[in-house]
Amino acid sequence: MSYIPVKVDISDALPTDITEGTRIEIAAWVFPATGGPPPTPSAIALLNGGSYDKRYFHFEVPGRRDYSAAEALAARGHVVILLDHLGVGESSRIPTQMKATRQVCALANHAAVSEIFSRLKEGTLDPVFSAMPQLLKVGGGHSMGGFQTITQQAGHATYDRVLVLGYTAIGVHLTFDGAQVPAQRPLDPAMGDYWLLDHSAIAESFHWDDVPRDVLAVDEALAVEVPALLSNQSITMGIVSQDAGRIAVPVYICLGERDVSPRPHDEPGFYKSSPDVTLHILPRSGHCQSFASTRMTMIDRIDGWIRGIPA
Repeated sequence: MSYIPVKVDISDALPTDITEGTRIEIAAWVFPATGGPPPTPSAIALLNGGSYDKRYFHFEVPGRRDYSAAEALAARGHVVILLDHLGVGESSRIPTQMKATRQVCALANHAAVSEIFSRLKEGTLDPVFSAMPQLLKVGGGHSMGGFQTITQQAGHATYDRVLVLGYTAIGVHLTFDGAQVPAQRPLDPAMGDYWLLDHSAIAESFHWDDVPRDVLAVDEALAVEVPALLSNQSITMGIVSQDAGRIAVPVYICLGERDVSPRPHDEPGFYKSSPDVTLHILPRSGHCQSFASTRMTMIDRIDGWIRGIPA
């Protein structure tokens, strides 16, 4: 196993009307660095997008290599933390999931990753990790994970560096028959607290045309239920535009050549408090950059970006 499984009890960090007296945990996988670390040791926390769990960044395809972004970043010297959102994957579901707004989920993620960072600094997370007292805290996510990272950083300033992968401060658009259309889906209580997305139905948005069929098949099997409220908020037009403007640390934005932003070059302008904003448009990539043939270009850019900005 290339990672250490961790569960963090965040019950005390959430309001009592959210927990309703139940124990709430956030599940994570922590990957030790296997390559030479940057000048300031770093840990990168990553949140998956909607319809995925933490396996999105540790994607394994039988007979193929180099689809795990977590292992690739660890090989470049970074500790990598993959978290399941509140209510997703191995993380707890709160008793009334419709109470889990983006702010509640951001608080849950902040509490969990802050505890993991603290244990890494102290050297108490696991014997495989030496103490990292000067830890550079990097955080980001893909799609709904990018949406949650923006909300979290604006509210809690969790990270020293922020990665926004495949998300837009303008508003999410999907591609059908070559045309971008706003992603609009009313919140229908009759559908229940959770939705399950059919990846094959939006493959044109998710993937470039050269993604192999066996990779697409594994992707389709990877779909998991996502909290309906959080999913709906993530596609609400401009919902984080003001939050983006409150982020005061360096920001790296990566969008695929075919992705969810209607105006990619306008995205940096939303981060008006950041001293350093990088826009990277990944060629031959759909929305899910981790499956693109060019995915390692993004990994190398993230590694170089972290190393290139003074701590």
